[in-house]
Amino acid sequence: MRGLLNRYRQSIALHLLTVIFGFYFLVAVVVTVIQLYKEYENTKKEFYEEIQTLPATFGKGISDSVWTYNQELLRSILQGMYNLPIVVGVKIESLDHKMDMQIGTVFNEQNQVSYFDSMGHPTEQQLFGLGAKSLFDYQFPIYYQGPAFEEDIPLGKVTLYSNDHLVFERVKYGFFLILINSLIKTFALWFIIYFFIRKYLGRPLQEFTLKIQQQNTQSPKPIDLEIPWTDKNELLILKDSYNQMIQRLDGHQNELLKLNQELDEKVKARTLDLEQAKESAEKLAYSDPLTQLSNRRAFFDVGQQKLNEAIRLQRPLSLIMLDIDNFKKLNDTYGHALGDKALQRFAGTLKNLLRPTDLVGRLGGEEFAVLLPNTDEGEALIMAQTLRQRISQIELKHDHFTVQFTASLGVVEKHRENTHIDSLLAQADKALYVSKNRGRNQVTVYSEIDPGLTS
Repeated sequence: MRGLLNRYRQSIALHLLTVIFGFYFLVAVVVTVIQLYKEYENTKKEFYEEIQTLPATFGKGISDSVWTYNQELLRSILQGMYNLPIVVGVKIESLDHKMDMQIGTVFNEQNQVSYFDSMGHPTEQQLFGLGAKSLFDYQFPIYYQGPAFEEDIPLGKVTLYSNDHLVFERVKYGFFLILINSLIKTFALWFIIYFFIRKYLGRPLQEFTLKIQQQNTQSPKPIDLEIPWTDKNELLILKDSYNQMIQRLDGHQNELLKLNQELDEKVKARTLDLEQAKESAEKLAYSDPLTQLSNRRAFFDVGQQKLNEAIRLQRPLSLIMLDIDNFKKLNDTYGHALGDKALQRFAGTLKNLLRPTDLVGRLGGEEFAVLLPNTDEGEALIMAQTLRQRISQIELKHDHFTVQFTASLGVVEKHRENTHIDSLLAQADKALYVSKNRGRNQVTVYSEIDPGLTS
């Protein structure tokens, strides 16, 4: 331990490294904190914007149930809102207080956090973690609109609650990447600085000292030091005062060393640019830019690997092909912007319902495919029906009305003859073709179709 301490005290490189690293670490901490804070603020803003869209979906049902004093319907609507991933509590305050109701985590009259179950009864805290009690809310009034009344009748207000814990959960992956990136850059810079300080200062001084000790006092010879510095500095002054002739003789060699160093830095910079360009190109080559799903190439490559693994382990594997019904008509009627939004919502629904081990990709246009490892035909059919139902519930806003669409699906389970992903896709596509012919918005299993229907 004492030897390491003495080495530190005698090392200029370590002293300089400590100072430089200390300042850099302070700057890195400040920049990282700012990045984390901005990420948190942006995500929280997105939560506000998402919550503000809920009145358009649930406002009419809430107004009707409060007007008719239908507590069962009102509780069902509130439970549906509470189950949304951005909501931790819902509270309704009617003007006559007869339909007051609250579910989840809300503020009470004393502005304190309270907890209620699905029946509106007080309960214990259900959600724990950082920010679980840091609530923020959004209120909107409820009115009754009826043909017998010329004006809207105020009925009360609805308060939706979310908390910082949900925000943290959404951004924690981004937080993790920022922290890892900061740590990697900090330690990489630490090693780089230590390497160059030791190379350009520590080692020349050590070499200079060693050669002076080896000099013959009777017949001193010129000392040759490899110091790749060009600016005037203390080390060069010390070397020149001892041996000015060596400096002139080695001038050309030092210039060559300088050029080699500059060339090496340029090669490193160019190599780094090429590696980054390669990484970006590979990402674009395997990812669909609109939906962020695997593209056709990635689906075929990864899908073949999963199929080979299922064959090797003798495990079931199923494939679902999906196609948005009348997508061209949707594009022509409402524009490509709404068509792109439909594809994105369609892809988001698939990702939310599927397992992490499942493979989902966009094969082209409005055609998608899902590969389900360890899944037989019956399980795949259930998943396909769930997907079909959830897709039919997607609602897109266009001007002042809502646009919905459906999808047709084909399901197939691998058999012995399916050794290539192409054949599995071809069978699923035939089942999808049958679903289209039968009127769309249907699921067809390949094993149950009449061969004549696909001819």
